[in-house]
Amino acid sequence: MTDTVIEIHGKKVLLLEHAVEHDVLPDPCNCDIWVINHSDEWLVRRFLRRIVRSKNIKMYLKPVFLQKEFKKFYATKDYHLKYLSDGYIKGLDIIEKIPLIEQVSSFIEKYADKRNHENFTENDFFIQKTFDYYYTRKKRITPVLKHKSLTGYSYPRIETYFYNNREAFINSRMLLQEAFTNNWLSRHYVDTSHLCHNCSSGFLNYREICPKCSHHNLKASNLIHHFRCAYVGVEKDFIFKDKMVCPKCSSELRNVGVDYDRPGKIFNCKNKKCQHEFQDAPVGVHCVDCETEQAPHELVVRKIYEYEITAQGMQIGLHL
Repeated sequence: MTDTVIEIHGKKVLLLEHAVEHDVLPDPCNCDIWVINHSDEWLVRRFLRRIVRSKNIKMYLKPVFLQKEFKKFYATKDYHLKYLSDGYIKGLDIIEKIPLIEQVSSFIEKYADKRNHENFTENDFFIQKTFDYYYTRKKRITPVLKHKSLTGYSYPRIETYFYNNREAFINSRMLLQEAFTNNWLSRHYVDTSHLCHNCSSGFLNYREICPKCSHHNLKASNLIHHFRCAYVGVEKDFIFKDKMVCPKCSSELRNVGVDYDRPGKIFNCKNKKCQHEFQDAPVGVHCVDCETEQAPHELVVRKIYEYEITAQGMQIGLHL
């Protein structure tokens, strides 16, 4: 069984269904554009990853589009399929994509034979692939929010070069940092992430802890300050039937701000071996991924950037 080829506006369009189903990459030279014709998002991701990871410039630069008609089927997982492809088209309307198709074709024709990757390190090759794609697409390398990413942000296409989350996180950032340091990329600030100092995960739980035993099962009670007699105590001691009554002078407290205020809270540690009472509860940070306990000042701070190819980067990239 072979996939369907149709001609639209003088361009050969390959509708990919069988190839996606069986994870088989077609000959990139046979058609001008590929359109995914499959609704299974896991199979589509597997197929797109093979394209991105290919060492063949004709393959990893192939214009590949998703159909908007299948978009609803791709919404259940955090796969970011549009970032592994050239986005969506509706009803096989490719007329607006023709300039891109021709631009990519011209680039491949000009540079395919000049790409001698045999002498490249793996990192050099990844930088070259990244340049080729973002140069031909005239796009910036933009971080995308992703809850399954270690940091909450992902560079989907670049991270796809690697085979596990931690490797993808570390190596993609090193690659981008190297390109920035060499002035091949400029960068623009997007956000700041706070990460576990042990595993670099951003999946963190912040919670108040006991300063004595570090237990986090605490009971918080409001403090009440009675203006007239200056008594300060926990709120429960002021409750008498359905009223608020000062336990020191027996006056009824009617209006907050007039008769009394709430100057803060007092905490009780529920750890039976501790039961410490205190007013200022420090914040502890629990890493959900590796279960490391740490203080906020121990977290690793990482800036998140969007990147863009510089003039020097273009010069270097076109002559690698």
